[in-house]
Amino acid sequence: MKKEQILQSAKELFEKYGIKKTTMNEIAQNAGVTKKTVYSYFESKADLINCFIQQELNYMKSIIEKYLNKEGDFFNNVHAGLYELLTYRKESFIVNLVAKESDSLDIKKVKEALNRIDDQINSFIKQIIINAEKSGYIEVQNIDVTTFIIYKMYIALMFEWDENYKELKDKEIADNVLHILRNGLKAKNK
Repeated sequence: MKKEQILQSAKELFEKYGIKKTTMNEIAQNAGVTKKTVYSYFESKADLINCFIQQELNYMKSIIEKYLNKEGDFFNNVHAGLYELLTYRKESFIVNLVAKESDSLDIKKVKEALNRIDDQINSFIKQIIINAEKSGYIEVQNIDVTTFIIYKMYIALMFEWDENYKELKDKEIADNVLHILRNGLKAKNK
């Protein structure tokens, strides 16, 4: 119960002031516990942030499990799973805050935790590709390259699409990626 109080307190303060400006003492005061109690659950602020990231990873894993061995069209499964994962990642307050402040925090554990999120998403893509290839549904030359390309297409369009371009809705982004995955790049018949 106290651990949840501390986590809720930290989330409120991180939301209000950011991670860097929030102290462990302020988290304790806001949670109505002593600083010693906070440190009995979390060795450091990095450890506390890591706990949030682990919660995010657990939730993302539950999303992945829905799609990993799902019957049906390979492309639709990859599309639906990635779309749900990346939409969740895009909207996750704690992941976005940690990513935004990770350079200024200079906390190795936090950066490693963010990398674990990307690794988990890549593992999901790779496993779906392996399953589809084993079932004879698709053929790939290099699973790692294919995984990388699929992931980077989604990331680039969902997170890095610049305001200089026409605004794209998440569904439009996902539909375009699905079209490229399903059809590749074909020369136009003249």
